[in-house]
Amino acid sequence: MQGMLFAGLRSFRQGTGLGFTMRRQPPPFVSRFERNPAAMELLPSMFSAALEKQRQQLYAHTVQQMGQRLQSVAEPATMLTALGWGMQQIDRTYEATSAKVLATVACHAGCGHCCSVPVDVQAHEVFFAAEYIQMHFSPEDLDGVIARTADRRARIAGLGREERDRLRQPCALLRDDRCSIYEGRPEACRVHHTRDAAVCAAHIANPEVDLDAVYIPTLRARLFAVMIGMDEAIEAAGYDDRSYDFGSALHEALTNSLCRVLWLRRKPAFPDSCLADPFSEEL
Repeated sequence: MQGMLFAGLRSFRQGTGLGFTMRRQPPPFVSRFERNPAAMELLPSMFSAALEKQRQQLYAHTVQQMGQRLQSVAEPATMLTALGWGMQQIDRTYEATSAKVLATVACHAGCGHCCSVPVDVQAHEVFFAAEYIQMHFSPEDLDGVIARTADRRARIAGLGREERDRLRQPCALLRDDRCSIYEGRPEACRVHHTRDAAVCAAHIANPEVDLDAVYIPTLRARLFAVMIGMDEAIEAAGYDDRSYDFGSALHEALTNSLCRVLWLRRKPAFPDSCLADPFSEEL
């Protein structure tokens, strides 16, 4: 697990020692315990009984509520409303965390250490971000995002997982070290926090700097439970669950309206060239 600043869904996205890659796989303490008896045995040493109860309740509630909302999806607007509920649920869970825990969070506006690394997302996160951009950006700003994501896409074309993970390129949506789509940002961005920004900065310069010690386990467990629940419900409903490079997929979403049509038809939304690992044996 050493060196992973971001972890997202699908098995912790095996630690590569390259740091900062935001992935869709969960770290051990938020993996799918129900499907992994061996992992279940580790729970007593990871969480207090109270925290584990919170995690399970948050997960179950999110799966149930998100699943119900997805059942009524009949058009793009309805789907975006459902996704908005899920994103807000992550934020509400953060706000409902104890003040003592939140007081340890070092992240703040203008701290962009984590915004220059690869971000793995699923299709629904891309469309949520794209909708925010199309609703709030001027035509000139939209053109700028398209140009920067096109550059990102060209840079990673043909790269494998390890090569891509080594890239350090500011997010196309970063402005003055602040996220220009904060309300529409991906799940991985919403659930990442540490208690020492200096360590994050050191890790950007040197991937060998260990970040494990500055994570905030209680907060991380709560937020990941919601994120995993949201993604599980979307996957169970049959929607695209492949892992994409955020910048590449966002460029495709902003320049090809067919992507959303494919997604709503429960087909792969983006071409294989947008995958986080286009050479994966799982393709």
